[in-house]
Amino acid sequence: MKERNWKYKITGNWFGPMVIAITTAVSGGFTFWLYTAHDGAFVGLGGLTAFFAIICVLSAYGAMSFKLLVDKDGFYFRTKPGNGRYYRYSEICSMWLSSGRETDTQEATYCNFETIEGKRSRFLVLDPHLDAVDYMIERVEAVGSRRGDDDFDREIVITGKTESVVIIILVIFGFPILYLMLFGWTTMPLIFRMIPVAILLFSIVRAFSHGLFYILKIQKDGFYCRTNPLNGRYYRYSDILDCCLVESQRNMRRSATRYGYYMKFTDCENQTHRVPYNKSLYEGEIDELVARIKRAKEDEA
Repeated sequence: MKERNWKYKITGNWFGPMVIAITTAVSGGFTFWLYTAHDGAFVGLGGLTAFFAIICVLSAYGAMSFKLLVDKDGFYFRTKPGNGRYYRYSEICSMWLSSGRETDTQEATYCNFETIEGKRSRFLVLDPHLDAVDYMIERVEAVGSRRGDDDFDREIVITGKTESVVIIILVIFGFPILYLMLFGWTTMPLIFRMIPVAILLFSIVRAFSHGLFYILKIQKDGFYCRTNPLNGRYYRYSDILDCCLVESQRNMRRSATRYGYYMKFTDCENQTHRVPYNKSLYEGEIDELVARIKRAKEDEA
C-alpha cells in the first residue's frame, strides 16, 4: 500500500482478547487444581479451557488484523489479512452511524458505509474513534458519490448469524460455573443445580434458532421476512397498511432496563406483525425498509 500522510490511525481493540485471556487463565487454574486433587472433573474443564484458548487466539488475531487509516482523499480499511483496501470517498455513496442499547449501561455504535457497487461494511466505533469517523462522514457527504434511482432498489439481506455467534460465545463463558454446579457442588439439591442448566440450554437453542432461521430480504417491490421456521412470507410494499419502529423496555433486577427493537407493521389482511432487529447493527437497513414502504404508499396516492 502506498505510504500516505494519514490524519487518523485506528487499530484493533484489545479489551475483548484480554478478558478472554483472563477467563482462560482462571479456567486453567481451576483445571490444574482439580488435576492435583486427583479429581476426574479436570478432563471436562480442561477441554473447556482449550476452547477458551482457541477463542482467545482468534480474538487476538482479529484485533491484530483490524486497521483503519484515514486521510483527506479516502481511507484504508482491513478486517483480516488479505482483504485490506483503500477506498476513495468518491467511491462511497453513503456512510452513517447506527447505535442501540442493550441495557442502560451497554450501548454499541457501528460505522456503516456502502460503496457504489452496493457492498456494505461496518465496524465497531469506540469513543477514541469518534473524531476519525465524524471526519470520514463529513468527507463522504462533501465528495462522495450520489445514489442513482436504481440504487434505491438494491437487495439488502439481514440474517441472524452474527448475533447468534456472539450469544453462543457469551453463553459458553458460563460453562465453568455450570460444570461446578453439576459436578462440584454436589451437596446442593439437584433441582437448584438444574435451573442454570435449563437457562443455559434455552439460551443456546434460542441462539441457534435465530442464526438458522432469521432472515430479512429487502427487495425492489417487497420484502421476505422469517423469524422462525414456520412464519416465512413475502410482503409487497403496497400491501402494508401501516408500519412503525418500536423501542421496547423491560425492567430487570437492580433497577436495570433491557431494551429491544422491532418493526411493527400491519398487512392487507389486517394482521399485525413484529420483526425484531439489532439496532446497533442494522438501524440503517431497517430505516431503508421503512422508507421503501412509505415510498410505495406515496406512489399509490
